[in-house]
Order: sequence, then structure tokens, then C-alpha cells
Amino acid sequence: MVITDEIKKLAKEAPFVPIITVSAQGEPHLIVVGQVKEVKDDDVLAFGIYKMERTQQNIKETGSMQVVLASKVDGPKGYRLTGKACIEGKEVLFKAEKAEALL
Repeated sequence: MVITDEIKKLAKEAPFVPIITVSAQGEPHLIVVGQVKEVKDDDVLAFGIYKMERTQQNIKETGSMQVVLASKVDGPKGYRLTGKACIEGKEVLFKAEKAEALL
């Protein structure tokens, strides 16, 4: 399990969440979303789609995605999650394959 209980707690605390996708040409694309909608099946983060045109295109092309979760609640902490994403209905579903502590 990549997403630990600490990371799940952090997903609820993070005031905003940067996500990075990569195009088929290898170009990174960074956006910030308001929050993680929910954690599904222990290692899947769900994000609601609001516009995200280039992000959705990159996910369709490569699926590669990184997510940064950070908060200052109870002291600074953060993680960079790397994995694969897909589009399902009105959600981006991100399956974390690796977690790295940032702070």
C-alpha cells in the first residue's frame, strides 16, 4: 500500500493540490486543484474535473502524473506521489505507485 494513513490524513488537510501531467512529447503541465475528492481502494486519489483540458489530454496520451500533498497542520509535512491516472466520468483517478516524503 503506497498511500499510508498519514498520507490519507494529509489528503484531507491539503488546502490545494498541485498535479503534474506529461504530454506525449514529454512536456510537463502543472495545475493546482482545490482538494482530493476522496481516496478509493487505498491507493487511488479521485479529483473532480473542472476544465482541465490539457491535463485530460495528457492523461489520455501518457497517463503519467505526479501529485504533491502538503500541509502545515500539526507541523509542516508533505509527499510527492508518482503514478498513473485515467479519466472516469467526471473524475481523474490517480493510482499512486510511489510516495516520497518532502519535509
